[in-house]
Amino acid sequence: ISPFANECAWFTAVEKLLGIDLTPRCKYLRTILAELARISDHLLCVGAAALDLGALTAFLYAFNAREKVYNIMEAASGQRFHPSYARVGGLMNDISDEVVALIRDFVKTFPKVHADIVRLLNRNRIFIDRTKGIGVLTKEEAISWSCSGPVARASGVVRDLRKDEPYLAYGDLQGTFKVVCGKGGDCYNRYLVRMGEMAESHKIIAAAVENIPSGPVNVDLNDKLTI
Repeated sequence: ISPFANECAWFTAVEKLLGIDLTPRCKYLRTILAELARISDHLLCVGAAALDLGALTAFLYAFNAREKVYNIMEAASGQRFHPSYARVGGLMNDISDEVVALIRDFVKTFPKVHADIVRLLNRNRIFIDRTKGIGVLTKEEAISWSCSGPVARASGVVRDLRKDEPYLAYGDLQGTFKVVCGKGGDCYNRYLVRMGEMAESHKIIAAAVENIPSGPVNVDLNDKLTI
């Protein structure tokens, strides 16, 4: 669902083992694309959940926005659904001005999409009746069952690696976003957390795309990979 974010997890692990410090430009680009992947992931979850409950319009709003994320991924990597863009020590290639323009367009248009979904679902009686009080996880249960991400945070677990153990460019962007948490631990709270996280991801992308450092996107691995 979030292929680029999964790539980052793998390559970050390899880079830690090899003691590789990414270039500033690479850190920002990976951060932007990872947050786009997060938004795409949440749009799928929210849109599909709405569709399952009969809200076709919300599904269409969500998936239309996801297409813009796919356009960005395709322009950057050449692959639409499963971009193999990250590399040990950097990225396959630098981004073009076209990619920057697409990201800026997404930053400009996404708030309306987000607001439309909020208006359709947040106070929709049918949606609320079918999600509130359903699938409740207490904070203790979420921790005991090793839940993570929005599932854990919707149960009141205040834990986000971007804040607690900053990586990539998140250390530079600490002041631009907050950790979104809930208390109810039910389906409705998990929906609200995902909606809140998308708004915060939008802030991260908006700040990062206007402050991308210059320079290379790859480090010289000759010293690291000598056998």
